[in-house]
Amino acid sequence: MTEPATTLLQRYDKPILSASLIVRLFLGGLFVYMGVNKIGHPVAFLKQIHLYDMLPVAPPQAMNLTAIALPWVEVICGLALILGLWRRGSAVLIALMLGVFTPAIFSRALSIHQTEGTPFLEVAFDCGCGAGIVVTWKKLLENSGLFVLAVMTILSRSQSFSLGRWLTEKFAPPLESARKSETAPGAESRSPRAPGQRDTKTDATVSGAAGSKHLRE
Repeated sequence: MTEPATTLLQRYDKPILSASLIVRLFLGGLFVYMGVNKIGHPVAFLKQIHLYDMLPVAPPQAMNLTAIALPWVEVICGLALILGLWRRGSAVLIALMLGVFTPAIFSRALSIHQTEGTPFLEVAFDCGCGAGIVVTWKKLLENSGLFVLAVMTILSRSQSFSLGRWLTEKFAPPLESARKSETAPGAESRSPRAPGQRDTKTDATVSGAAGSKHLRE
């Protein structure tokens, strides 16, 4: 009987230096770069946010807080992707940011096209993405591609070079470790127990895991 065909996602995740790892590192590095650029120019980023008319001008706290916090969110999400820590949650946040700002860029470009008469394919402005003045249609394509990469990262199961995986294995609960050792190849077979006889080894492991859980809480 032949094995079922390997799915595209499995091939995407399979090698150690997999496509999913390359995508994760690229996406994370890009958002760290863009976030750092915005952190270095907070006033310019605040002005760009104002031009989108997405947030109320008064009170100014909402716009100011967004200008301060958003670049740090990008940097943190980018670092998390690079390190493989909270990978899916970070990719979800990145996808949400792209899902909000890409239509906003399109809307602003369309407004410039209608009010100034500039051909849509020639509209260019500083979108506040940390890359300076960009041609709008190219930026829309770029953001759409980044959104696809973020979704692929969310769906990926690869944990290559992942700090999250290392922490999970390092601090795995005793009960989970015991189960892995029991199911590992070469594990010692147990003699059958009489009805009503308790497995003292398993009971001790469960008790230890419960104690560790209470300590963590």
